[in-house]
Amino acid sequence: MIDFQKLANEFGTPLYVYDSEKIRKRIKKAKTVFEGLDAEIVFALKANNNPALLKIMAEEEIGADVVSRGELLASKMAGMNRILWNGNGKTHEDIRHFVNQGLNIVCIDSLQELPLWDGVNVIKLLRVNPDVDARTHPHISTGLRAHKFGVPIEKVSEVADRIDGIHLHIGSQITDVEPFFDAYSKALDCAKQYGFKYIDLGGGWGIDYEGRELDIESLQKGISEIFAGFDGKLIAELGRFIIGPAGYLVTKVVSVKPSEKIFIVTDAGMNALIRPVLYDAHHRIQVLASTKKTVTADVVGPLCESGDILARGRKLEVPIPGTAIVLENAGAYGFSMANNYNGMPFPAEVLVDGEEVKLIRRRQSIEELFTNVKM
Repeated sequence: MIDFQKLANEFGTPLYVYDSEKIRKRIKKAKTVFEGLDAEIVFALKANNNPALLKIMAEEEIGADVVSRGELLASKMAGMNRILWNGNGKTHEDIRHFVNQGLNIVCIDSLQELPLWDGVNVIKLLRVNPDVDARTHPHISTGLRAHKFGVPIEKVSEVADRIDGIHLHIGSQITDVEPFFDAYSKALDCAKQYGFKYIDLGGGWGIDYEGRELDIESLQKGISEIFAGFDGKLIAELGRFIIGPAGYLVTKVVSVKPSEKIFIVTDAGMNALIRPVLYDAHHRIQVLASTKKTVTADVVGPLCESGDILARGRKLEVPIPGTAIVLENAGAYGFSMANNYNGMPFPAEVLVDGEEVKLIRRRQSIEELFTNVKM
């Protein structure tokens, strides 16, 4: 059991806390989905790119799914050996850099990008759009024709002799297996038609933010049935599923403010965790020390924005000002989307590994906000 208040006292707040044991358990659970199949898992660094956490992935033989030079560097620092490059804005300069760094697989986003890869010795996958509704938040849905990623799956016929396989990713935080099965079946039909040996299934496996998550046993059963006769390699790009439940945001309660409604004011705002603002995302909250009185309140941050809200209309025990509260399932798209709005420094990050606690990123200082400024 992690003593979050003790960590808050020792390292200060806001503070991101990660559970090493839970990360390894999530990886093990993900691997069970592909038992009996030729498959590999790569971790999507956009979810969390701290090299100290990525080192755990490398130890568990997980590769890297990267979008930028920065993510590539993080994966190399962590010792991740298999590198897959995603994204829809690759440049000549970036291509040279990635190839020189030992790129293994590239996911090509358009027919216009494809000529950039002629003659380059990497596994080439074309991102296809299967026109499948992921039934998730519109900001994280990517599988319909209206979305910016990939090409219609029918276009594969024009370039089948220049690629090694196909890639798809229909969205994030998907909790219904049926959209996956629909997309995977279309991908398999395409691979069989052109003799491809690689299918990248993307990711998007939904976790339990508020009582509903992807049924992993049903997913395993469906994938096993769909790909039973596929004589090739499957790739899965997982981020949130692995790191999301293993991370927590610990923040100090500054005050409890009664007004037209009750506001619980904390020292972490949308600068530390922007998901509630972007996606109306729900994070369960642990109150570590309370008055035992229960109220319905908004949990808000210190920023000069009325939209700086971490949780809206929650029934919570009233926390004691000066003590900490914990936002759960904050390991994915938490620190990686943090920002310096209102001159707020980035939080610190710690890793809990059994009885050992290790600082894996120190808190940014106020002075460091302006180290790159030239007067």
